[in-house]
Amino acid sequence: MPGRPIIATSTSILVLDEGTTSTRAVLFGSDGRALDSEARPLSIETKVSGAVEQDATEIYERSVDVLRTVAERAAAGGQGITALAMTAQRTTTVLWDRTTGEPVAPVYSWQDTRAIPMLDDLREQWAQAVTRTTGLQYASGSPFHLAWMLRDPELRRRAEAGELLAGTIETWLVWKFTGGPDGGVFRTPWSCAGSSGLYDSARDRWYEEFLSAVGVPVAMLPEVTAEDGDYGMARVASAGVELPITGVVGDQQSALYGHGGLAPGAVKCTHGTGSFVDFNAGPHNVATGYGLDCRTGWQTRAGRSYVLEGGTSVSGSGIDWLVEGLGVLERADLVDATYRAADRESGVLCVPALAGFAAPHWDGQARGLLVGLNRGTTKADVVRGTVDGIAHTVTDLVETMGRLAGVPVTTLLVDGGLSRSDTLLQAQADFLQVPVVRAADPEFVTARGAALIAGIATGVWDGEESALATAAEGRTFEPMMAETERRIRRGAWQDAVDRTLGWHTPAYR
Repeated sequence: MPGRPIIATSTSILVLDEGTTSTRAVLFGSDGRALDSEARPLSIETKVSGAVEQDATEIYERSVDVLRTVAERAAAGGQGITALAMTAQRTTTVLWDRTTGEPVAPVYSWQDTRAIPMLDDLREQWAQAVTRTTGLQYASGSPFHLAWMLRDPELRRRAEAGELLAGTIETWLVWKFTGGPDGGVFRTPWSCAGSSGLYDSARDRWYEEFLSAVGVPVAMLPEVTAEDGDYGMARVASAGVELPITGVVGDQQSALYGHGGLAPGAVKCTHGTGSFVDFNAGPHNVATGYGLDCRTGWQTRAGRSYVLEGGTSVSGSGIDWLVEGLGVLERADLVDATYRAADRESGVLCVPALAGFAAPHWDGQARGLLVGLNRGTTKADVVRGTVDGIAHTVTDLVETMGRLAGVPVTTLLVDGGLSRSDTLLQAQADFLQVPVVRAADPEFVTARGAALIAGIATGVWDGEESALATAAEGRTFEPMMAETERRIRRGAWQDAVDRTLGWHTPAYR
């Protein structure tokens, strides 16, 4: 019934999956399956160059709406709920009034870059110290969001007077759900604090020296808490929810956990516009480079895991380019059929550095390259060469992570829209020479990670082993390419990459 609290009586977990463009509630049963879900879109505004803003009140209200909808359906079906878990986009920043609970500025999305030019000198001055202290390759996101917000003299006065609070999306929602000004819990998980560029992971405290340099009072930031810790009791009357909150985790780390990537050497790759990779580096921080970050994956009663994290710029956008830019592919869903129609021995290879190279080559001047063309080259050959190029870029990233961590790669776990491509995943398995496993339920992998952490914390499962045993089995792509051929193809790729690095496009006048 609407407004009727659901008290913990059973073994399902309700998860709020707070994304960039939508908020979604997902109900997981004790068998690990997603039983129900409901989503609502979230607005994004880009008023000026570099600005990407959202509305904190809208995020809260739509989150309440999806929680209420799923909770009411669970109650109607006689399904009790044990806990509320949460996973959220990281480094998106909210600033609000401690007393009224009202936002005092727009939400600055993780994509917002307006403050970067203003603070370039500071970034340069602090670059090495930030990397050494936080594990991140460069300072961005929350430090500069807050510095930009506090340029307003009145907001700065209020911040220094202790009247304002700041945090990422999950911190804002936990505080609101647990009472807001009337005793709301003000906490954030390690996975989000460690992704903020504001946390000193070596000394387990906020990075006070850098906070002082960017002009952010440390008192306005939340307490850092384990992912399976106590985040208070959700008292969202309008959502019909009265539940303990636990299992609060950043989205990329939650996806790795949801895949079952709890052992060192496990790697998760989300194939979207680009490919986002998280590598379980084990219980110790790892020295980074090559554009990679090392941040806390999660802290639970079972211990702490660190992840190496990085991404490639072009994956799904490379397929879009084949369709919309070159016109060599009629539709994106024809990529596999077109790939198979190509000549395997054509020698065509595409280096898809269409926006420069991200990790591990980290060269913004690099440009795309299409090599091996001859009079017999077909559209299908170009498609195959591009798909192979996407697989090569991810292989470079994963192999670099393995070397830095000193941990062998055992399996690549994949999700995201482009993970539907069988030919991409087979090429990935061949180049990496490890099995590639596509999630059985890629839509719910991120939410599932938070559900597993919360379920272990509340006794739905008696530990990580029993929780992971609930995972549905996805399709596995085993390596099939002979080692001699793999070496030749990887060598050709490295030769092509070397030709793109530092490319300077001449200016024609």
